[in-house]
Amino acid sequence: MVQYYPPVLDYAKVMRQYPELELVDEDEEQRLQDVEDKKKRGKGAPKKIKTKGEGRRAQRRK
Repeated sequence: MVQYYPPVLDYAKVMRQYPELELVDEDEEQRLQDVEDKKKRGKGAPKKIKTKGEGRRAQRRK
């Protein structure tokens, strides 16, 4: 039953398999640009804390 369907073409796999083709994933490039723009405006994801005492919650309790 599984062999009935053709294999799905995965763009990321093709790019890794054939780096000499120098393919560009435009969707991924656009996503990275959007993330960078959000960070510049201060709308990005917050940085992860390294220790338990560094979080906002711990600072408020002091």
